[in-house]
Amino acid sequence: MGYKIAEEALKRKHKVTLISGPTNLIPPKTDKVVFIRTADELLEELKKKMRRADCLIMCAAVSDFRPKCLFNRKIKRSKNLTIELVPNKDILRNLSKFHKRNLFVGFSLETEDLVKNAYLKLKHKNLDLIVANILTKHHNPFYNNKLDVVIIDRFKNIMSLKAKNKTFISHVLLDKIEEMWYLKNK
Repeated sequence: MGYKIAEEALKRKHKVTLISGPTNLIPPKTDKVVFIRTADELLEELKKKMRRADCLIMCAAVSDFRPKCLFNRKIKRSKNLTIELVPNKDILRNLSKFHKRNLFVGFSLETEDLVKNAYLKLKHKNLDLIVANILTKHHNPFYNNKLDVVIIDRFKNIMSLKAKNKTFISHVLLDKIEEMWYLKNK
């Protein structure tokens, strides 16, 4: 999704810095591409870039947790193995000091109460806009080419897109971001 948003932003002549985790995708020809591997690396890169950014679009599926210990060797099979998890830093909350002059857009993957939970996340993380996907046995946004998403803004306006591809969703999302940017800077 991030790559499609970057492609659409480039078509509109926006300057784009793409920060990407590991993927087999070929990145679009953006102004800058930064490759990261961990949530901590993502946060550090964003702190560097936010001073010059107008909008942050966080569509990465950053895990809420990570293993407490990392091993540089294979862990041999045993009867029982317990992996202790610790929370990752909340990236959007850590970037909140930049929010006064930037638009913040987040993504939400929910398994129930899509609109309610997405709106709660928008409020909790002080976002301007959120794009929400539902994950169910019959709908997996990681594998489907056609997605059902709900876009919610901070004024509780809700736009529902059914069975749309990522290119179309990117186009609609950037229309909404540009409209909000115009209103914020009028």
